[in-house]
Amino acid sequence: MDDLISRQAAIDALDCINGVEEVLRSLPSAQPKQTDCCYCHEDSDGYVTPLEKNCHAFIRFGMNGWCLELSAKGWHGEAKINYCPMCGRRFR
Repeated sequence: MDDLISRQAAIDALDCINGVEEVLRSLPSAQPKQTDCCYCHEDSDGYVTPLEKNCHAFIRFGMNGWCLELSAKGWHGEAKINYCPMCGRRFR
């Protein structure tokens, strides 16, 4: 079964067994850190890959946090986002 569990919930449920807490804390995360998405990580020049090939939509970190920035025919808008729409990485 490929389900995710809360490490803290497992620790709380099993804290009566000696050594279990140390073993659970040493386990790797079920959701490893995402570091190579070209849409939400900058390249060596500081740019991200646009979501749309004509550069009308891209992800950026601004003054209000992570956002999806859109533009078309003189119109410009942005929407705050909590996850990368391409890789699913949670923005914190």
